[in-house]
Amino acid sequence: MIVYFRKEGRALGEVTKYLVYNARKRAAGGDTASDYFKRTEFIAGVKDMRFQALMPDTLHWLGITKIDRMLSMSHHKHDAIVESGIVIKERVPIPEELIPEDSRVEIDAKIASGYFSAAKKVTEADLVHTKGRNWDDIHH
Repeated sequence: MIVYFRKEGRALGEVTKYLVYNARKRAAGGDTASDYFKRTEFIAGVKDMRFQALMPDTLHWLGITKIDRMLSMSHHKHDAIVESGIVIKERVPIPEELIPEDSRVEIDAKIASGYFSAAKKVTEADLVHTKGRNWDDIHH
């Protein structure tokens, strides 16, 4: 079974999402992972509006008691599911080769803030020093 929880743009709404994306694209020095969440907080006032605590209710309603393999970077989603009593046997990372180059800023920002990944743990210090550098220079 595949379950997709639709919460586009961290549940901030389409207009706010576009304001954030445009601010990121127009930022002096370009879009950077170190400023990814800062821009969202500046425009929206919060980093993320999703409320994950009720999300597992749908899984319980479907009778799900365990998940063999879960593909999600979100530690919030993972924690909400596990705390609701559903067992997750394995977390599956997004394969690096499937992450588009133009998504690197977002992915690196998420990894640095604690999201799940099989890649090298990106730290805030890494983000500050990556401006203008290639992904391969940083991670290999």
